[in-house]
Amino acid sequence: MNPSFLNKVAILTGAGGGIGEAIALRLDALGYKLLLCDIQKQKLEILSAKLKTKPDFYIFDLTDPEQVEVNAKKILNDHPKIDVLVNNAGYAKEGAFLSLDISEIYRHFEINLLSGLRLMHTIAPRMVEQREGAIVCIVSMGAITALADSALYSSAKFGLRGFLTAFHEELKKTGVKVSGVYPAAVDTPMLLHEAMHGGSVLNWLSDVQSPDAVAKAVLKGIQKGTMEIYVPYGEGLLARVTAVFPWFVGFLSPILLWLGERGRRKWLKAKGIDPISFSPIAK
Repeated sequence: MNPSFLNKVAILTGAGGGIGEAIALRLDALGYKLLLCDIQKQKLEILSAKLKTKPDFYIFDLTDPEQVEVNAKKILNDHPKIDVLVNNAGYAKEGAFLSLDISEIYRHFEINLLSGLRLMHTIAPRMVEQREGAIVCIVSMGAITALADSALYSSAKFGLRGFLTAFHEELKKTGVKVSGVYPAAVDTPMLLHEAMHGGSVLNWLSDVQSPDAVAKAVLKGIQKGTMEIYVPYGEGLLARVTAVFPWFVGFLSPILLWLGERGRRKWLKAKGIDPISFSPIAK
């Protein structure tokens, strides 16, 4: 436990997921008091048993704006000082846009973009008053390079990236740090679901990252306030090239799909799963 982090308070959304757990363990080891937010209390109870310091739970649905607002205000009432806000919660439903139910538009944008903005709008003024604090959002490489069959996810994450770029500038003289973490594919249940249910095989063009690699990037954001942190760094370079030349992905599509499918099969085999049993939708 680091004495410099004692009595510091960190809010973490999506705490019950794989990345959320890794972030919680890292912050807990440093001595943070954690305010864990998720829709499933059972997941938080399982995580709590792994922590040194007892966390507080805030159970609410990020797709419900009223619940987000009520709980954000409750957090401020319960804790006079907030040092860190980590917007980690995310959601993705694989499939072509026209094949998805229209309700998915609302769900993708509420979880991946709007709920985070609502939390920041309520929590950040307290940090500005304190003249210190750190906000870190888990974004995605999908916020830089959009892939087929992830149009809703990418559009919400593109919006989050644009917001963070501007918000970072707005708060840079206030003592409040604003960072975005941009992971490539991460070894989580969500990625496994995509691997087995037609998610884009381009997720497997490079090595799948561990949740802890993302957690380490979050700590960098908290400590240094770096505007954009890529996990891994090299993937970020490639993503920014394709962002400047978006047609490049389509041009190389046949090769990229072949490489991605090879990576997907290798990854599933390493988990003891027969990749032939699952046919990805490669478009």
